Amino acid sequence: MGPLRLVPLLASLQMFLPRGSPTDLPPPPNITVTPEKTEYLIGDTISIRCVAPWSKEKMQGFQFSGTSGWAVHVRTLRRTYVHRFNITGPKDGGWHACTYTVINQFRRLVRSQESKSIIISVKDRPSQPTLAVKSSTGVTVEGQPLVLLCAAPAGDAERRFHFYKEKVEVVSGTELTLGDTEAQLRVVESDRNHTGNFTCGYEENTEGRWISSYHSQAVEILVKEAASAPSLGVDPPTGVASEAYPLRLTCVASRDDFRLRFHFYRNGVEIPPGQEGSKTGNAGNFSELFFPQSPRKFSGKFSCGVEEDVGGKWVPSPQSEAVDVTVKDLPSQPALLSDPASGQVIDGDPLVLTCLLHIISLLTLPDLLRLCQTCRYLHEVCDSEANWCHLCTPVPHRCQRPALQEGRHPQQ
Repeated sequence: MGPLRLVPLLASLQMFLPRGSPTDLPPPPNITVTPEKTEYLIGDTISIRCVAPWSKEKMQGFQFSGTSGWAVHVRTLRRTYVHRFNITGPKDGGWHACTYTVINQFRRLVRSQESKSIIISVKDRPSQPTLAVKSSTGVTVEGQPLVLLCAAPAGDAERRFHFYKEKVEVVSGTELTLGDTEAQLRVVESDRNHTGNFTCGYEENTEGRWISSYHSQAVEILVKEAASAPSLGVDPPTGVASEAYPLRLTCVASRDDFRLRFHFYRNGVEIPPGQEGSKTGNAGNFSELFFPQSPRKFSGKFSCGVEEDVGGKWVPSPQSEAVDVTVKDLPSQPALLSDPASGQVIDGDPLVLTCLLHIISLLTLPDLLRLCQTCRYLHEVCDSEANWCHLCTPVPHRCQRPALQEGRHPQQ
């Protein structure tokens, strides 16, 4: 059993015996390349032909190698073999050689001397273009146009440009404008699906063949959703302000991702800056319009809007919901009344001076009568004929002083 196991082991050891000196090795093969060109283009097909000289040794195969590190081993009994491959780039160029393997008279595998080297020169791809976004940043919002510009180095060759998103060519939903050295891709209305990395490239017509350039550096595009409407606040919170008293409007934007501009509106018409002495202040996504004194007859429906600076273009958001604001007139000038009405009294007699606000005339007559009966002073004021003439002045119909002492109801 021992010798049976040893025979295959010895046979396998022969495969790894070191080569002898060059004079002991089979002569080198002959190597040729077709087609013969000074410079090969990407896409060319090359055939390297390796021919082993005739000998009595039995052929086992060929080996092809290149300086870029590639190697091919082919098992064949023929003394000629042709290795074909396509040029894909400069890495396929450089020095190339071949050898062959035979079984010698001692039944050992022996590799031949290396053939002479042939040099393959490969023309590189067209230079890398540059890709840029026609905006200050790569950030935009839905519905806005998106414009990409691809520029190639100067040259006389005919060119065709292509744009890619995540390495997939963009072919639909765009407008493509071509030139000799640049091309423009325009997305009329961008949406969230346009978010991603974009690149571009071009093909150059060389000897009747379109050869693709290297792709540009990637440009990241971010498409954000459109801004929502801002919110408007009013101080006083009731929305009711008195003339000549402060009125404050505050507008809060939904975000501050971009530079902002604020606008305030009354009944759909923009309020100009500084109108009626107003002052405006902005901070982040917040703006305030302050009137130190509420303008007269300034009631109406108020709203606000926001514009975002998106790549150098001001994009408006929807306006806020309208808020009703009422500005009331100032109270009427008070009346100074005297009793007696002539203002003339004898020394020692009483003189009653009454400062009466017209606001009393806004009360209902029953409420006014009850108010007059609450204290002696008001009772005396209400029982004055002169005062009642004054109170009845704004009333559109005739009235007369009620007889408070008799408890009679007033007659109108």
